[in-house]
Amino acid sequence: MKKCDVIIPVYKSPEWVKLCIYALFKNTDEKVLGTVYLVNDCNDELTKNCLNNLADKYPKIKILKNEKNLGFIKTTNKGLKESKADYALLLNTDCIIAENTISKLIKHIENNKKIGLICPISSNAANLTLEMFEGYSYMQMDKLLERKFSGMCFDACTVVGNCLLITRECLDKTGYLDEAYGTGYGEETDYQFKAMKHGFEAKVAIDTYVFHKSEVSFGTSKEKQEKLNKNRQLFFSRWGEEYNRLMEKYIKNDPIKYINDNITEKDKKLDFEFLTYLIGFSQNAGGVHTVVDMINYLSINGVNCNIIYSFFNKYDEILLFKPIEIENLKKFNFNKIVSTLYYSTYFCKNIAEKYNVPLIYFAQGYEPYFENGADYGVAELSYKLPDKILTVSEYLKNRYMDMFATNSVVIDNGINYDLLFHNNNNNKIKTITFTLRNNPLKGDFILIDLIKKISQKYTNLEINIMYSNDKIVFPFNDNQTIKINKYMGPLSRKEIASILQRSDIFIDASFTEGFGLMALEAMAAGNIPIVSNSGGICEYIEHERNGFIIDDVNNIYHYIEILDRLINDNKLYKEIKENCEKTAKEYDYDKIVDSYIKFFRKEIKIKNNILNEEEKELYNIVLNKRFRIDKKNKTNNFLYKICKLVPKRIRIAIKKVIEKIYKFTNER
Repeated sequence: MKKCDVIIPVYKSPEWVKLCIYALFKNTDEKVLGTVYLVNDCNDELTKNCLNNLADKYPKIKILKNEKNLGFIKTTNKGLKESKADYALLLNTDCIIAENTISKLIKHIENNKKIGLICPISSNAANLTLEMFEGYSYMQMDKLLERKFSGMCFDACTVVGNCLLITRECLDKTGYLDEAYGTGYGEETDYQFKAMKHGFEAKVAIDTYVFHKSEVSFGTSKEKQEKLNKNRQLFFSRWGEEYNRLMEKYIKNDPIKYINDNITEKDKKLDFEFLTYLIGFSQNAGGVHTVVDMINYLSINGVNCNIIYSFFNKYDEILLFKPIEIENLKKFNFNKIVSTLYYSTYFCKNIAEKYNVPLIYFAQGYEPYFENGADYGVAELSYKLPDKILTVSEYLKNRYMDMFATNSVVIDNGINYDLLFHNNNNNKIKTITFTLRNNPLKGDFILIDLIKKISQKYTNLEINIMYSNDKIVFPFNDNQTIKINKYMGPLSRKEIASILQRSDIFIDASFTEGFGLMALEAMAAGNIPIVSNSGGICEYIEHERNGFIIDDVNNIYHYIEILDRLINDNKLYKEIKENCEKTAKEYDYDKIVDSYIKFFRKEIKIKNNILNEEEKELYNIVLNKRFRIDKKNKTNNFLYKICKLVPKRIRIAIKKVIEKIYKFTNER
């Protein structure tokens, strides 16, 4: 069987590289896949670590290194020159392929030997852009196009290089990408026209779809626009007449127009295996990240699922699907509904009864403690409403059973191991990291006290503080040998990973954790955790084997005692750190995802949960309150969208004017 090598030029964006590689190996026939060349274009440490981790996991990966940053074209050519397979796929780091993408593209070439290069339809690809329909994941888009247009391809006016398959014959006759285009933009179209001069055809496969984010490595700067304009001038000086002639033909036979004209609303109808309800998307909410990760991974694995939401705040992480606004729920069919917070379970129960589907509650914490216990009864009743509870630790499962006689299924939380893992070779402690979460249950006041004590007691240390409350007045640091680095949130997960990889100790003083994901991420990044006995944390930390657990949570001197031991006992420090790395590897998200697939594909029977009169009254009160909140969030969401239309500099100017007016009125 003919093989296809894959060339992936990498500059920064490690979180995308990880997902790109996961999808590539998950969705490609092993018999077809040749060598995967990850070409490291002189990256930062975080990205280098990620590439090394991926190479350790997948034997078919070969890393090529640039000693200095060469840019996209030279980096891609480096991979092409190494490739010897029958086909070479150029793949961007922010491009996520679907099931059998490579095999489908090869099949088009086998059906027409004149094809020299071919690309799929994409979510973001200039004139070959087909945005995901509402409710669709990129995988569902691929299945839709495959079902409607199997075996069909169109002449390409401009192929797109984010996912471009080139035959060996075409490479041998046409050569490599033209380095006159500098760091990139326009080089793949130039290559296409050169290939066509040699008699090859360039096609776009309309039965194949990939996700492409775009602008991940190079951004949207003024400098980028200048390069783009320069390259456009170069291209048109070479191929202007040919391009214009081809564009006239293309307009009459536009593949995107053909797709849209031939897909009906009936074709777009989706049947979901399950839908998950998030009240809103928020960068600061760890539980939101867990849910989004789950849906992303399940989507890559071909599970028909999505998220419905009431409002969308700033959210900068990867979304391989187009979420559904709650008011559009009626357009879709679904077999299960999943709630993700105790009071959202009331709302989802109402939906489950209306659509006659089972309700699953994905509970990630011990919610009776939330809001300082003020909603205890609301949280308690939420465990009685669902037909099945899914949770993230044995601690929570046992707690729910002991307190509320409610059974649940456990699937451990997972971490992005390939992004996070860092073989920290520090032989002594240099940096300690804290995260302040602006929540009384998370023990911020204890951590701030600890920061003060560490700055008094030790010398030649760095302290990293990740925090989200800009009103904090930090303690004075009179110790010139202690450097304090403050990182104001919301932080991206990539930023958090980078901070953790530059650290040796992670300290947490939370009063309650359903699982305690941050400590596990810190362990993967090379930190030894010194953490409070907050419940779920004991799921993976064993005292004095792979970390330290403090029972007396509010006694800062117990944390200091452990810190003293680690600073003074180098053998203990190394031993604990090695065990941390072994533990973290067991929670690699790639291993966890199969458990989610099995769980959500199991049949769940609807229970006849009978509420007493007091419970019914509370249920109706919370449900009505939830509906009022949804209306408010819908208004906020509308205002957010309107604000996004206003240029940032104008928004900043307006904000300053309002602040001055507010200050003036207060002084009066």
